[in-house]
Amino acid sequence: MKRLSESALTELFAPFANKSLETSIIILSYGKTSKRCSVKEFYGKTLNKSLENFFTFYRTLVGMDYVRIDLIVKEKLVTYEELNEKIGEINRNNYLTFGIRIDGLKKRLFLKEEMVANALLVPDKNHKIGINPPNLSFDLSNFKSYVNKKYHSWDYSLKYLSKSKIYLFETKAFFIENDSIYELKEYGFGNHFRVIDKADFEDTLDLVVTKGAEFLSHQLSDKGKFIYGYFPCYDKIIKNYNAIRHFSSLYALFETGESLSDQKLIAKALQGLHWGFENLSDTVAGDLIIKDHLGREIEYKLGAQALAILAAAKYTQITGDTQFFDKMRSLIKTVEKQFITENAETIHVFDENLEVKDKFRIIYYDGEILFSLLRAYELMKEEEIFILSKGLMTRFVENNYEKYHDHWLSYAVNEFLKHEQKKEYFIFGMKNALNRIDFIEKRDTAYPTMLELLVAAAKMMLKLETYEHRQEVISDEEFYKRKKRIVSVMHHRAFHEMVTGTMFPEFAMFFKAPYKITYGFFARHDRFRMRIDDAEHFLSGFVNYRGIVEALSED
Repeated sequence: MKRLSESALTELFAPFANKSLETSIIILSYGKTSKRCSVKEFYGKTLNKSLENFFTFYRTLVGMDYVRIDLIVKEKLVTYEELNEKIGEINRNNYLTFGIRIDGLKKRLFLKEEMVANALLVPDKNHKIGINPPNLSFDLSNFKSYVNKKYHSWDYSLKYLSKSKIYLFETKAFFIENDSIYELKEYGFGNHFRVIDKADFEDTLDLVVTKGAEFLSHQLSDKGKFIYGYFPCYDKIIKNYNAIRHFSSLYALFETGESLSDQKLIAKALQGLHWGFENLSDTVAGDLIIKDHLGREIEYKLGAQALAILAAAKYTQITGDTQFFDKMRSLIKTVEKQFITENAETIHVFDENLEVKDKFRIIYYDGEILFSLLRAYELMKEEEIFILSKGLMTRFVENNYEKYHDHWLSYAVNEFLKHEQKKEYFIFGMKNALNRIDFIEKRDTAYPTMLELLVAAAKMMLKLETYEHRQEVISDEEFYKRKKRIVSVMHHRAFHEMVTGTMFPEFAMFFKAPYKITYGFFARHDRFRMRIDDAEHFLSGFVNYRGIVEALSED
């Protein structure tokens, strides 16, 4: 990265030169993509003096990939007890919204990004994600290790904090990459990323989709198996594997490859499809069935059958290559024989002896299989597949499956309406989205399946708009009101997912191996988990969102 001129950097601070700042501390984060960035602070009695000290060091930097500059613009003095109370009130892990400055016998300063990326705060042993608060506290081992790295000093205990002045602070920040300067913005819940406004949202979305697809494809080896995921604080690889997520991630790659007209991406995903059929399938009593290993045990899941069909169907749809038709037929026959009863009830999981292990495990499987069967039917035009699909659709409507508000069911009902339109299907689809839309709008975590649900619901509303019996479903006034509501929350979720779940480089730089994770997708409250299925859902949500925005603009 070419070092920007001092005059260009000075201009960044010009708006603050005549303001009475509570402090004049400048914080520089810098480094290469190969390792965790370094963070250094610069003190001065005035902002100009801090800038002088900053530039003296800045001139020595060479070969940096990333530079981030923070200026403390607001801070609050608290006691050690108040600090612990404030930390204990944080309702989700890693939802830290302030930096911490310690002044006294020892000077210490930590950006919130440093603290969470180095796991300086950890939940208690009773914390269960989504169930109870994390009850965060300092992890002495992690704290000592990071302080030694940063300040070349050992803090053997935290007792000195009770005798120090402690400040909680907020900053104004800028990120420099490839000679470009990005102003950063606080989006809440600890997310401090580049400013994204209406004017550049579309370009940023294109960037996130393109780079996100590169991230996911890089997790796929030349042999066709994925690196399953990371906990990025310490570059810990998640060693599990899951057949459903293997095939669903391939589906997302095919979908994204189609959207970007990226033949290399499609070709690489094809390698994953071959590997999946070679290594994740069994033939049991003549039936082709997808398997999952749970330690020494094997499970056969309806969802795995579904996603293998779906990935193969997507490949066929975008290439015209029918090489997987025989496998798709065999998978569907196994579904009909083993996983769906005569009265269209589903069985979710069998053990290795094809004994029922879980009749119901998770609602996803039901929507996944219906959606997959419909995609296969669209390609193969075999009537028995549609009959099987219709039996499932009828049962889901009769049993009020809209109560689950599942994104796969949203996909499935929209797909079903391509082939048969009835008022009960439209009502089902609307309830699936609208009966929980207030919760979806207010959900604070990144939750990309909510975007997927709303995009599919918006597509369905376009079908309902031209449905000849629409008045039997809903009045015109209510239709346009509900359509507007779905579309509005869909736009909100698309922006929310981007600024709460995308690993922009200005955040990735604080983790152990930035080059592995930049422009991937993460779950902040689950140790910044970055699994392939996280990337899958973000990509599918964003790709389909791009498509529906185009359709709505033409509407």
